[in-house]
Amino acid sequence: METGHSIKSSAAASTRWTGVVTAIQQVYSITEQLFHLLTKLVDKDQREDHINKITELLDEREQHVLQVKAPFSADDKKLFNQVVAWNETIEKKFVVLKQQIQQDMVQLKKSKSSNQQYTNPYQHVSTSDGMFYDKRK
Repeated sequence: METGHSIKSSAAASTRWTGVVTAIQQVYSITEQLFHLLTKLVDKDQREDHINKITELLDEREQHVLQVKAPFSADDKKLFNQVVAWNETIEKKFVVLKQQIQQDMVQLKKSKSSNQQYTNPYQHVSTSDGMFYDKRK
């Protein structure tokens, strides 16, 4: 993790001197934000805002990824390697987040079903038991 900070400081130093932020540096910065956002624990109540922020960052990062072009400097290669390492963790966190959402949906469906069963307990009871229908006129 400490290598990420040294890379960040070297990237910041290089952008200070050149005055130009490269696309890979922008991708690095956005990926770092995503990484920290996904490693933070969030309550169920705040999850929707959290997901919206993640979506915004992913959309922004996608635009910058399309602008990344070779050749890469040695600093850019270091940034790229850190981005790849963060992406592995980010993908794992996405899987966990998806599982949490699926569990919440299953739980919501169960609670909705039990609430409906409580309000109308005879909803699924068949009433045609023992009845005879005469089709003749």
